[in-house]
Amino acid sequence: MKKNLNLTYGNEKISISVPKSFLAGDLIKPKKFSNNMTEDEMKEKMVNAIRNPIDSAGVKDMVGGKKVGLVISDEFRFGLQELIVSVMMDEIFKGNPESFNIFIANGTHDPEVYCGNLIAFVKKTAKDFNKEVRVIVNECDSNKYIDLGKTPLGTDARVSKEWLKTEVRIYGHESKYHYMNGYSVVDKQVCPGLCSRDTIVSTHKHALKHNLSAAGRILYHEDNLRKENPFAQDNRDVRKLSESFILRDGKLMEENIPVFLLDMFSTKSTIEWIAAGNPDKVSVKMTKAVDGLASFNLSRTKYVVISPGGPPACNALYGVQNCFDMALKYAIQEGGEALILAPCIGSPGQPEEVRGLATSENSKALFWDNLVRLREKTLREATDWIDKNFELYLWKTDRVLKLMLQQKVKLYLYSELPAEKIKPGGFIPVTDPNKWIFERAKRGDGKLNVIDEGNKLLVIPAD
Repeated sequence: MKKNLNLTYGNEKISISVPKSFLAGDLIKPKKFSNNMTEDEMKEKMVNAIRNPIDSAGVKDMVGGKKVGLVISDEFRFGLQELIVSVMMDEIFKGNPESFNIFIANGTHDPEVYCGNLIAFVKKTAKDFNKEVRVIVNECDSNKYIDLGKTPLGTDARVSKEWLKTEVRIYGHESKYHYMNGYSVVDKQVCPGLCSRDTIVSTHKHALKHNLSAAGRILYHEDNLRKENPFAQDNRDVRKLSESFILRDGKLMEENIPVFLLDMFSTKSTIEWIAAGNPDKVSVKMTKAVDGLASFNLSRTKYVVISPGGPPACNALYGVQNCFDMALKYAIQEGGEALILAPCIGSPGQPEEVRGLATSENSKALFWDNLVRLREKTLREATDWIDKNFELYLWKTDRVLKLMLQQKVKLYLYSELPAEKIKPGGFIPVTDPNKWIFERAKRGDGKLNVIDEGNKLLVIPAD
């Protein structure tokens, strides 16, 4: 007897056929409780959350006569950014602010690649409101930052000057699990979102502590055993520090800035959970909500088939890696074999040598080229080199190496990439997923876990 399962493959679905006796259990994917919503229904749900905030004044009452900033995630993050802009713009303009700027939290990401569509949408929406809105993207290598001092972990908190000029700061965010920060949370919209490169590098080096800087761990969590996460702590401390300062007439002054968060857990057609108000209190509620929707206790199996989900998670191995940390490493036994289903078609305008491997020439050089070079070394040699020569993107190399060399997991890939492009990085090309599955089923030496949307869920080992 066989069971057919549909998994996400880019913007499409791919069907796999698995002998029932080979399956360890049901298909693992984030739970869905809501029916599909229209755009108007989703907007209504957002407005209802904004107008019923947790431990906070309402947006309209906060912004009157003030210089207001709204920060949203860039296009590297899946989400309903355009709906957030539309709804928030309407609420904010009803409060009659003095000025209104929208910030795109692109961190080190190239604005031309990950901000263009959002910039165009904001300008069009502002024109529809007949209002003036300035769009500001992060330029991490510029001098457009103010040093606010050091965090308790020693990071120099250098935050966007323009963000620090705002008198009311509003966050429009969407949460899920994050492979280093525990959860994608409001803190990340400031750090790394609106910070200088040196600040971002400093916080990201904590990712090398991969057992602590990991999915499902954050200080907002009610479980004391899941609170410690140095990467998440440093990001939070930068955000909290930034909310204690304002730049007025070129002078940095200490001041408690009014803040407001709209947070949610969404799909393309539903909002499964939503809340607004005090960022810290909303974030505590968020961890419970995300755990309820996307946390799974699994027994490890020798074999795993996993899809990271749709774009942008599946566009390059750089992004696909997220699901290794969140789902794969605790779903698979040491010495196991994993088949990854991800087209890896890249993004428009990318150089051919980068396409499908990383997001830019720089991230390809650091993440992929170092993976190719270091995977032939011992794990100790490789991780020592990364620690001594740390730069952004090397944390991904570190984690793939630990999966390959420490857990001894073989990584097979079904994608649109040519075999000669992925083999140097240790990935084994597969042309027929069903053949791969049946060959392993015949061995009779283990079971199979099947995971869809692995970039949005957390696997907690049952053993």
